[in-house]
Amino acid sequence: MDAVTRALDGLLGRCAALVPPARRGWAEAVRAEAGEVPAGAARAGWLAGGLWLVAREAGMVRRIAYGLGIVAVAAIAALVMRYLWSAAHAGRFAGWDKARVVWLVALLAGLPWVARARGVFGPPGRSVAARTVRVGGATALLVLVLDLARVEHFPEPAMFGVLNPPAGAWSWPREAVALTLIGACLAAVLTVPVRWPKVRPVLVAWGAAAAALALYFTLAPVQVLLTVYVAGIFAATAQRSPVVPATLAMSAGIGLAGGLLIAVLWDPLRSPPAPGLTPRTDVPLLFMLLVGVIVAGTGVAGAVGARRAGDKSDPLARKARGWQYLAAGPLTAAAAALPLPLVRASHAVHFAATCPPTGHLGHCTAAPAVWMFFLVIGPVLGLGFGTFAAFIPEAAPQPPRQPPPDPPDEPDRPRPDGSLSAGVFVKI
Repeated sequence: MDAVTRALDGLLGRCAALVPPARRGWAEAVRAEAGEVPAGAARAGWLAGGLWLVAREAGMVRRIAYGLGIVAVAAIAALVMRYLWSAAHAGRFAGWDKARVVWLVALLAGLPWVARARGVFGPPGRSVAARTVRVGGATALLVLVLDLARVEHFPEPAMFGVLNPPAGAWSWPREAVALTLIGACLAAVLTVPVRWPKVRPVLVAWGAAAAALALYFTLAPVQVLLTVYVAGIFAATAQRSPVVPATLAMSAGIGLAGGLLIAVLWDPLRSPPAPGLTPRTDVPLLFMLLVGVIVAGTGVAGAVGARRAGDKSDPLARKARGWQYLAAGPLTAAAAALPLPLVRASHAVHFAATCPPTGHLGHCTAAPAVWMFFLVIGPVLGLGFGTFAAFIPEAAPQPPRQPPPDPPDEPDRPRPDGSLSAGVFVKI
């Protein structure tokens, strides 16, 4: 026990330097008062409690947890790449699947480093919400690439095919052109606010969304989708982001709850459109539920975050309050759309594997297209709702009304039958 006590004392002394200067005194006081505690388990418990307080004050717990999250993301990325490069995954879209996961890993690892000076996609904020959203979003995107690769072994989805364009044969020139244009869009997002600071951020967001939709329908759908999601998550969770932790937590929580509800209702809503036909899920009803989740998340998370942003009377605070609504919409939509493919992937693979060749228009091939429909349209609607909510004028506090001032005294005028002299009427 004495050896444990000495080790804890030495560790506490080394970690005391990590505490902010204003709080280092009590860390030294904990070590000094340890001698007053009886030797043995009591003294070791005293030092362990002090070490835990030092770790909390220095933010070591969040750093360690975030480091473990990064290690977990790296491990998942390695497993996904191993599966996609295995011989068991050889198929018609194997080249596209490999390019997607390589591009995603490059974005996750390189985008914060490239943009560290600008701060737009830089290192994560210090809050638990920012780091949790970043780690959770990266994990979900890696699993999404894996799920799409598993389902793409089977025939193309027919339902909502316009929003899930076929990738076609693997082509290096096409991939190079797509990645070049995607990189140009990311560079524009970084440079436009710097070169033209008067440009409103909402215009930059909508310009990036329009460019992403154009590239989505023409070149590389999944690569564009992954880029938009990674860029959005990194921009919202960066250290210099105006989005407060309350907005991140509320948006992710409401969106995740709504997305899980949509995934759970997928099977209960299955019914044949007519007697003798293959059962189908009521996708429009699920989409309306998604819209309701987006509206609720935008309103609630934006309002809570705006209340934390600052005073309404401050112009800078009003701008930060608008950012909360603008970010809450896409974040809620993304958090609500991602659980559907993550939860329903195994069911979709099973249905696609057992679907007869004549059933390509049925339920077997519709699920991946519904995923893409929700993943694409959801954030666009969220950005629209957030923009509308951000521009709703808020009543600024008005100063208390003052009573109207007394009218100025009019100069005395002489009467027609006399005169005024020093306030005394003199009869003429």
